[in-house]
Amino acid sequence: MPLGAAFTAGTTLGGTMTGVMLTILAGLLSPLPSAWRLGAAVVLAIALAGLDLATSSLPLPQRTTLIPQEVFHRGMRRGLFLFGIEYGVGWRVLIPSAAPWIIAATLVLINPSWWVTVAAGTVFGLGRSLAIWQMLLWGEDGWQWRLARHSRLLERIGSVATAALVLLAAWLIVG
Repeated sequence: MPLGAAFTAGTTLGGTMTGVMLTILAGLLSPLPSAWRLGAAVVLAIALAGLDLATSSLPLPQRTTLIPQEVFHRGMRRGLFLFGIEYGVGWRVLIPSAAPWIIAATLVLINPSWWVTVAAGTVFGLGRSLAIWQMLLWGEDGWQWRLARHSRLLERIGSVATAALVLLAAWLIVG
């Protein structure tokens, strides 16, 4: 298995695990009235997008420490797979945009079918692997150049677009 594929498999599995955890949290909140949960999703989406726009770096729960080197002691392929799991979960490493937090909060609060939440987690994990594939495609210099030029702008656009989609979904649900 190529190294990039091992990393992608790890991020996808990690994202799927996140989707399962969000499904469990959504179930725990399901006894609350749906109107309250929908209102909370809208308020959180607006607040998180606003926070992302108002700050230079996002002060949300996340670990900014590096992955311990012990992860790679049993080989690069296995290490990238394990690192991919941690990266795909989104808990261990930096998430520079509020968009994933907006989506996670919305999924927990509106409690769609369990498979929708798990699928969203899987797609999140798969998406986390794109940075590696972009770096392989563009080369390290090209990737860093593109990232440095657009990073914070893209993060903010993602947060605002995600919040707008939550508002649209809420409007469609309410009718």
